[in-house]
Amino acid sequence: MINIPTLYFGYLIILLSIIGFGYLSSKILSIRLSLGELGLSGILFMTVLSYFTNLFVSHGFIHNFIFLAIGLFAFFLISKKKLFRKKIKLILLVSSVLFIGILMYKTHDDFFYYHFQYTISLIEFKKIFGVGNLEHGWRTPSSIFYFNSLFYLPILEKSLINSGAIYFLVFSNIFLIQKVFNQLKNKKFNFILILSLFSLLFINTIFYRLAEHGTDRSALILIFILAIYYLEGTNRKFSKINFKHYYQKILVIILLIVSLKSFYLIYTIFIFILLFEFRKILFKENFYKKIFFERVSYYFLIGTSVFIFTIFSNTGCLIYPASFSCIESFSWSIPKKEVIEMKTWYELWSKAGASPTYRTDDVEFYLSGLNWFPNWVQNHFFNKISDFLLSLISIVIISSIFLVRLKKIKLPKKNFYLFYSAVLLLLIEWFINHPALRYGGFTLIALSIFIPLSIFIESRINLNFKLTKKITFLIFISFLVFSLKNIDRILKESEKYNYNPLINAHYHINSDAYYVNELLLKAEKKRNIDKKKFYIVLDRNLINKIHLKK
Repeated sequence: MINIPTLYFGYLIILLSIIGFGYLSSKILSIRLSLGELGLSGILFMTVLSYFTNLFVSHGFIHNFIFLAIGLFAFFLISKKKLFRKKIKLILLVSSVLFIGILMYKTHDDFFYYHFQYTISLIEFKKIFGVGNLEHGWRTPSSIFYFNSLFYLPILEKSLINSGAIYFLVFSNIFLIQKVFNQLKNKKFNFILILSLFSLLFINTIFYRLAEHGTDRSALILIFILAIYYLEGTNRKFSKINFKHYYQKILVIILLIVSLKSFYLIYTIFIFILLFEFRKILFKENFYKKIFFERVSYYFLIGTSVFIFTIFSNTGCLIYPASFSCIESFSWSIPKKEVIEMKTWYELWSKAGASPTYRTDDVEFYLSGLNWFPNWVQNHFFNKISDFLLSLISIVIISSIFLVRLKKIKLPKKNFYLFYSAVLLLLIEWFINHPALRYGGFTLIALSIFIPLSIFIESRINLNFKLTKKITFLIFISFLVFSLKNIDRILKESEKYNYNPLINAHYHINSDAYYVNELLLKAEKKRNIDKKKFYIVLDRNLINKIHLKK
């Protein structure tokens, strides 16, 4: 049994270690980072290192103790700085308020299907080739599994290996809070302030249930930050030095987004749009040569390569489920026919043609043209998207009441059209190919509303009446909503499952949670017989021999 003080202590230790790794990454990459950026960069650095260490060792107690100790030592170094000590209160305040989110009985529906089991495999074994042959969930690895595997610690054991999403939420909140109040401090009452505020209100009131984050919502939160980075940059004049730092931050945040799910590779389009926007700076005195050969550019290439290699080593595909990227000649490769079938399944599911209890009879007809649309409207739009839109409208109306005045102010034109066009194109792509909210819909719909509305509010913002106090109040309300919704959730779980976090704060573990781990132990014994093999290779032949399938 794990009590709340012990869980909180472990949670805090990890948080401080993340900041320490962020400090190390900022020194290695030579990037100036704010507190929130430091945390997000720390998550990315820890994740990339986690991929590398798992090539050679499992992420057991000793590995993780040493790993986190390095981060804590780095945090100790940065905490000596006077300017940083002033920010510790903000870290403790935000992290303590959001801590309630990790108190849960029921986890994500996919958690025990493959999230938990994948993470356990990283804890118990070093790199395994061909794990995609076990179950289709293992074919789409996420960096959050590698991040979570670092939280397997003495006493706590598995209590925090489902908590990675909370750190994304904490540091994103800190980033957005700092962005809002820095804008207010510098008297920049512009649309970036409004967009940052909208984003903060959104993630705290709509993404309040950490159990539902899975491998998707952390990336969706980061896309808000990407939008703020991009639009803030394109609406200011850059020197070469400032542009370099701006470019570095864009690459880091996109790399972190891509790492969470291979699907988000599509968001690398913003790198090319960025380079196009700033082509005059880049080609002036061949400045692009310095940019492209920056440490962070190598970091981006190395990180992306590591993530793609992991997908490849799991499936035989560079990008799963893109069949054109699959190489069938390796023993662990998944046949292209099966990859195509899974791609069809993903599309069918996202278009409401399948569920745990239902599947349409004629798949080909259903997916042809817009045949899927009426059923999608009935089962997905009016079930999930309509509720989501009501929440968005509530955020917009409440914020507008506090911030808007009737009189319009003339302002310089904003440079947002290219970015906004890309958002709309991605929204169309989302609707045509995979119109489920978790596949980018949350953020794309929100940004398509928030960006023009932020520009509208900027021209009508009420500067005369306690603006800072009003914005502070809105942020306070978002944290209050987050807390109250989680308290309500815990009370319901307490009644339904007899869950009492005051007695045992550990989440429920299903009886079959270690099924794959037991099967991998068989594979490990088989590998040990043949001492020539350094890694477990789960090809179909081996699977059949040791009866790995259910």
